[in-house]
Amino acid sequence: MTKRELQDSAKGFIQKDPSKAIEICLEIYENHAEEFNKFDAVNLLQAARKAHKTNIIKLQEIVGKFKEDEIVFSLCGWYIFDNYIKNKSPQQILQFENIIGQYLPLLKQKDVSLNNQYPCPFYLIVSNLWAAHSNNLFNANKIFDYCKIINPDFLSKESSSYTTNEGRDVEQASPYETYFQYYTKACDKLNKAEEALKACNLALSSISEFHYDNDLWFKMRIARAYIKLNNLDLAEKQYLEIINSKAGSSKYFLFKEFSEILFNQKRYEESWEKSLRSAIVLKDVKFCASLLLHQSRILVRLNRINEAKRFAEVIYAGIQEGLWNNSAKYQKLVNYFELKEVTGNAKTLFKKLYSYYKDELYSDSPSSKGEIIFIHKNGRFGKIKCTDESVINFTKNSFNKAHHRIDKFKNAEISFVSDYDYKADPIAENIKIITLKKEDEIIGEIFKGKVQNIVDFGIFIDFDSGKSGLSHISVLESNFKEIYDANDFVKIKIIKKTEKGYSLKILEKL
Repeated sequence: MTKRELQDSAKGFIQKDPSKAIEICLEIYENHAEEFNKFDAVNLLQAARKAHKTNIIKLQEIVGKFKEDEIVFSLCGWYIFDNYIKNKSPQQILQFENIIGQYLPLLKQKDVSLNNQYPCPFYLIVSNLWAAHSNNLFNANKIFDYCKIINPDFLSKESSSYTTNEGRDVEQASPYETYFQYYTKACDKLNKAEEALKACNLALSSISEFHYDNDLWFKMRIARAYIKLNNLDLAEKQYLEIINSKAGSSKYFLFKEFSEILFNQKRYEESWEKSLRSAIVLKDVKFCASLLLHQSRILVRLNRINEAKRFAEVIYAGIQEGLWNNSAKYQKLVNYFELKEVTGNAKTLFKKLYSYYKDELYSDSPSSKGEIIFIHKNGRFGKIKCTDESVINFTKNSFNKAHHRIDKFKNAEISFVSDYDYKADPIAENIKIITLKKEDEIIGEIFKGKVQNIVDFGIFIDFDSGKSGLSHISVLESNFKEIYDANDFVKIKIIKKTEKGYSLKILEKL
């Protein structure tokens, strides 16, 4: 058969027998090397994709001869993606990394910045390598190198979304945002401060909508870059901006990093205060060891050495339980206090520190008294009526002790201190229970209620910010359905508490 006949034959086999098509294409390359052209390369790659065949002899060599042709390098990219990336776990992708790496120099990135209807296989391959190298352990060197072969100006800034099996829509970051997410983190880990600073500022100025709190991470990496460049004033300014934001106010490590800056400047009182804010946000004992060590060092500088023993006990317990490795810095603290055993596990000991942290943080703040008048049904926040009749908000984390549920504190008499949240709005903190009002104490009391529903056997009424009860037909007018409507306001008296709620009597319609 002539070369042209072989070429046509190969093309005809691509769909019905791709393995045969591969065989013919390789025969052409072997026997008609001078005549082998880009169309033969395209046939070979199309057949290879169709057959899902790997280890094709001389494929890399053939692609290399036509690597400037867009169709060839695009098809090769999809071939690599199909066989070594698609539906593969991070571990499998890393197993194929050497093979993938042999083809990457032959591929080119496509500009999809203006039209991303057809994705770029080169980006899909590289971005999956980023993800694989950040699974479990972030390999900054590898990720940095792979970022360097991507041109961010060619990436789309449009985010995408998908629907979960539960029917929930999840929005994903754009390729452009994803690139800076990985690149800036790699720069930060590798102490490439100038590059991190430049990239983070570019990301913040060029991305209109952020995902996964990436705007927070970019700002944090700017602050870290300033520290590495010894520009502590700008670093401090940056940290203050972050921790006073909604997202930043809940990140313990931001307060800890800021505390460490202040510590290194010998501003120990300020460092202690920021470490306390870090501690009350941190809930997981597995991440507390470095913070406890840092706090013990602050206390030494403040001549409060004996208090540091409580921190050493948690660290010691965690070492015994295998929560963290026994590094030399931890052992030095344990040896100083000559710890041989402790009472309680690390989680319990750390939890007991919570009240200490709160009291320390607000030790100089004047205390006020009030009554909890409202707790939201989700149990996350509520309102306090102060003695001067003003009302202040609080959250589940505002209490002096950590509580799983706070609905039991409705109507409790409490003490608290006033603080400000990230929006600079007043919020109650360090709440302590003075008197816990029992449910039966409201029996006989009179409240304003709202008709929720009217049924044949009575009227359901909501009252007192979250409570509900029934005014039974036996204590209602015979024509109660004509007198009352849903959403009417009524004055009620609490008769008794039943298994199903409160038994109510309507005194009058308001």
